[in-house]
Amino acid sequence: IKHRHCNIAVSSDADVEGECRANLPLIYDEVEERVLTDKLFAESLLPVESDDGAAPVVKNMIEAGRAAGTGPMAAVAGAIAEALFRSVKTPYGTLIIENGGDIFASSRSDVICGLYTGSSFDKFALKIRKALLPCAISSSSSEIGHSLSFGRARLAVVIAPSGAVSDAFATALANRIQSERDLENAVNGIADSPYITGCAAIINDKIAFAGDIEFTELT
Repeated sequence: IKHRHCNIAVSSDADVEGECRANLPLIYDEVEERVLTDKLFAESLLPVESDDGAAPVVKNMIEAGRAAGTGPMAAVAGAIAEALFRSVKTPYGTLIIENGGDIFASSRSDVICGLYTGSSFDKFALKIRKALLPCAISSSSSEIGHSLSFGRARLAVVIAPSGAVSDAFATALANRIQSERDLENAVNGIADSPYITGCAAIINDKIAFAGDIEFTELT
């Protein structure tokens, strides 16, 4: 499903495509209106002031940035993924929304989420236990994709109950990693946040992970 700068993939055991196609422009327009009328919201790399009167998706972005120490736009993809997920009223067993590498998912069974690193780590995947669902899985990289990153991590991944939070903290985690020496402290620092379920990061041929996070090997 494409709308403006969004390219959404939807996977479900129910027929939700029509509902998602109808709802995505409404959610996107709430974010775009704020971007066009609030330069600080659109451009800040640091947290901005809370706004209780903002649209829910915008408010979630602001609060996620405040928690992670980033600007609100660091949370945009994850926030939109969750907002679209929450907008679905059709009954389903499995619903997975992916927005540019940021995922919000629910299922009656465990969810296996592949890692794309362009390296030997691609043979591994995240195993998200059904007890953690619904939840968000977000990634950030200095080498892959279009996201702004000030670090050197090949991949940073964060699991959290909130899409906006997982996205903002994935950005924060990637930003903290300039070398292999930073890896363990960066991962442990992010995992210590009460907002986070678990996280992992890769630089060169090194990986570190902390919190409630599990890997499986793809066969």
